[in-house]
Amino acid sequence: MAASTRRTTRLRLAVGLFTVALAGVAYPASMAAQTGSDAPPAGTTIENIKIAGAGPVQTLDITKAGDLYSVDTVMLTQGTLFRHDAAGVLRPELAESITQSDDGMTVTVKLKPDLKYSDGTPVTAEDIKLAFERVSGEGPNRSFIVSIKDVEVVDDLTATFNMNYPDPDLLHGLSARALALNPAAAVASDPDYFLHPVSAGPYAVTEFTPGKSIHLAENPNYVGGPMVVKGIDVEYVPDLTSRVLQLATGALDLVWDLPIAAKDSLPPEVRQFTVNVGGMTVLRLNQDPAGKAGNKFADPRVRQAMSLAIDRQAIADIGFAGLVSPMTSFWRCPDICPEGYLPNGGVQDVEAAKQLMADAGVTSIEAELLVSSTRPGWKEAATLVASDLEKIGVKLAVTPVDEPTWLAALNTTKNFEAVFAGSASHAQGAMDFYVGNGLAATNDGYILVPDHDKVADLITQMAQELDPAKRTELMTQVQAFARDTMPNIPLVDRIALVGTHLPEGVISVPATGTPGYWVFQTVAEQAAGKGAGEQ
Repeated sequence: MAASTRRTTRLRLAVGLFTVALAGVAYPASMAAQTGSDAPPAGTTIENIKIAGAGPVQTLDITKAGDLYSVDTVMLTQGTLFRHDAAGVLRPELAESITQSDDGMTVTVKLKPDLKYSDGTPVTAEDIKLAFERVSGEGPNRSFIVSIKDVEVVDDLTATFNMNYPDPDLLHGLSARALALNPAAAVASDPDYFLHPVSAGPYAVTEFTPGKSIHLAENPNYVGGPMVVKGIDVEYVPDLTSRVLQLATGALDLVWDLPIAAKDSLPPEVRQFTVNVGGMTVLRLNQDPAGKAGNKFADPRVRQAMSLAIDRQAIADIGFAGLVSPMTSFWRCPDICPEGYLPNGGVQDVEAAKQLMADAGVTSIEAELLVSSTRPGWKEAATLVASDLEKIGVKLAVTPVDEPTWLAALNTTKNFEAVFAGSASHAQGAMDFYVGNGLAATNDGYILVPDHDKVADLITQMAQELDPAKRTELMTQVQAFARDTMPNIPLVDRIALVGTHLPEGVISVPATGTPGYWVFQTVAEQAAGKGAGEQ
């Protein structure tokens, strides 16, 4: 590709490799509670912290990781071309530059020189090619990179993406959520590689028991390092009460997904904040005639009736203490997503729901509603949903199950009738996931609805449309199709309640553009008086 025919955007990290001459005073995690929200002084570090979420780390293989806790840990422990900063903006990390052809059909990424994994293995363009080939073949993150046709290795530091179509959201696909980098040779030769991967991210895995616990240590070769926090234990504390007590006593330094009832009830040294995860909670229904539910939810009028029968405002106010807002459409994104596209704009109308059930000739349905027992507010919200639906003859037996069982039902066994679930993504990925050819649409049987190919084509058109007005028009058409066919039933948007003893600035969670990834402070940021991921 001749230079005269290229449009080049050069993206560089402001800090990059940074040498800091400081005293290096050890700063135990237990001291964080004494300092409250004050940032630690420059030159101090935190030896080790313990954090917990609502679920365990199931896997470090991004082709299998669909839950937030596994994905978050992959983000910390594997290489990424681009990473979100504290404001949710994607910044280059291992990438030195990205170059796009005028027609958007060829994108070339050049790596920074002399990059190494935690074991000293060089990071090369072959690793980019392997990452694409693995993710494009299977798994829950495939939808992030469907615009890429194939990857060519130009030299050790350069890879070219040949595109299926120009993609304005490509940088999301080139972040570690979808394109986690690992040494190609090691992945090919070791079937157990993802039990002990090396890292080009900020942390490396030292111990890992899937479904239980994982220990991370600072990666000595990280391009943005060294880190303020030197070690991290990620633990699984399924009991909600234990999670709160361990945070209150300092046994845990940070808890993601505190029970909503714990808000403002913890000791004053525990800093609390909510994170808008950038997604929604949703009632997913198995519409595959060969699936566990059979034809119970096959008629779209039944699914529309169920949407109309639900009081989303009550779910927001009672289930989530008013910290969330009712959904009015199939996704919330101010730039291109129209509001009000759920039946009746998402406002409850029980009489209209009863009429739709009568029109469908359905008097009663009995099914099981699975919900994760460790996700704060979800069981309560699922119970409210079930109570509302009983008014129109749909009786859902709410069944709390542990996180691994819930995830398996959603992603692998498909052994469910109805599931209370949640997701977080950018708009394009969300539409492909739920309405196009993504994992949810496939596992729920929605890809079998009449004329599904038409909406899948609209989503593909939207993926390659650069004009915001035209993208909004296409999203409107997608939402209209979804309203008529109801691929799932959106409920309320998603938040996470976080509590921590860590000082202000040591960790941040991007507010936009990403489903709540953790960003930890580097020593360079600390020395510059900046919090984690601040530009």
